[in-house]
Amino acid sequence: MIRLPTVLPVAALALVAACASAPEWTLKDPGPLPPEQRSLLASAEKHYRKGEAFVELRQQIVADPVASWWWTRMVVRDVVSARDGKIAAAEQSTAFGQELEQRIREARSQTDGGAALLRATAGQKDPVEARALAELHELGAAAVPSLVLDLAQHPQGFVRALGVDLLARIGEPSLPLVRSQLVASEDPVARRTAAQALSAMLAGDGLLLDGAFTELVRLARDQDYGVRAAACTGLSRAGDRGAALLVETVRTDGDAFVRRGAARALGSQRTAATASALCDYLQRCQGERDTEGCEAAQDALQEHSRSRGVRSLDAWRIYAGSLAAVAPSGSRASGR
Repeated sequence: MIRLPTVLPVAALALVAACASAPEWTLKDPGPLPPEQRSLLASAEKHYRKGEAFVELRQQIVADPVASWWWTRMVVRDVVSARDGKIAAAEQSTAFGQELEQRIREARSQTDGGAALLRATAGQKDPVEARALAELHELGAAAVPSLVLDLAQHPQGFVRALGVDLLARIGEPSLPLVRSQLVASEDPVARRTAAQALSAMLAGDGLLLDGAFTELVRLARDQDYGVRAAACTGLSRAGDRGAALLVETVRTDGDAFVRRGAARALGSQRTAATASALCDYLQRCQGERDTEGCEAAQDALQEHSRSRGVRSLDAWRIYAGSLAAVAPSGSRASGR
């Protein structure tokens, strides 16, 4: 768990220390904060902590790239702090097992700590996290440099995952920097993170961002197998265009790991064409004695058919044929 402080100037310094676990890693340097900008951020933080509006102060922050970078770091600290609390509550409930119910009853009579436990147990939003996420939404593109360069390029996976989540919440305004810093990177880990972020953007409310899809297509043909596999998740959220590329991947990609990822992603694409492609993939895996591939194919076909249980290849062919009989090839056989 990341431990970060609450006071703005200290938060910036501690975030450097907390995120710099790997010896070779340091946060990107946005530049020093002049005294007047420190005063601006301190004033904004007072309103932010009290839940008060500070539109004009925020506008001044966003107008200054250095100030907005440091401000974003403070807001990210709140997200980390809130999620740390949820993790701690979950660990606590697991440790106490059958005593959890009693602890919840006791928590009802407590204040902050009890409320946090109840919220974590009930899956309710933490007000600290909710406030921080709302602030990141208000910052929009101004928050992206910190999220990409501080988080998404971090050597530790759980920090990159936080960057992926927050970039996806901002959505389209983050695309230019994701494209220039991650998609175009020579580091396959950065490109894999890009694929994860773009996939998460497409997951949001079902809205297809053409820019995100275009970059996912590029990553789906990357030289690194891990990047191609990561892109499959996003393609599964990109409608018929994504499904067509997944069918191509499961049929032609030279790496078994990528083919398995594409097959699993096809499970959510309920058309006659995708069912047929999965049957072809199952047949190939059986011929090659690829046990993991067979499992992936069976899992995908079960998701596709919304059924349980392993079937023979002939039985799955019958299922795929039944879809083709009621819907033209390439069209949706069933609504999702």
